[in-house]
Amino acid sequence: MTQNTQEAPKPRLSGIVYGECAYWLALVGMVIAAIGIIMYMFKMNQFFDAQQLMAALWEGKDTDSIWKLATGDNVQYGHWYLQNLGTSDGLAMLGIGVCCVAGVVGIWGSVVAMIVDKEKPYIFLVFALIIAVILLASAAGLISIH
Repeated sequence: MTQNTQEAPKPRLSGIVYGECAYWLALVGMVIAAIGIIMYMFKMNQFFDAQQLMAALWEGKDTDSIWKLATGDNVQYGHWYLQNLGTSDGLAMLGIGVCCVAGVVGIWGSVVAMIVDKEKPYIFLVFALIIAVILLASAAGLISIH
């Protein structure tokens, strides 16, 4: 009987940093979103009128019409939930936002870890930096698909 004495390869610091940042921020975001959803289910301080929202969705109305029916106001683009954190909808959306930012924070942490790494993985550093800039610009609303 032979025993395998090889050790498992050690992960790079950049991978550990990314994983830890993304994991913990996503976990915090999920908890915040879950609290908001639970509040919403118990009809606690809702920003959207759930009945109007669902009826408009099933009727296939456009975004502007749905928003107008559900909130009684014009569409608020961008980070509308930051002005409505006292509502269950705003809190749930904040949680979703925190989950989205988890990847941005993780990739920037990974870039920093690659910079301080003794064995510079230059090609990975370049790609990580490109991705980090794209994610940051997207999160800031500077880049949009539509």
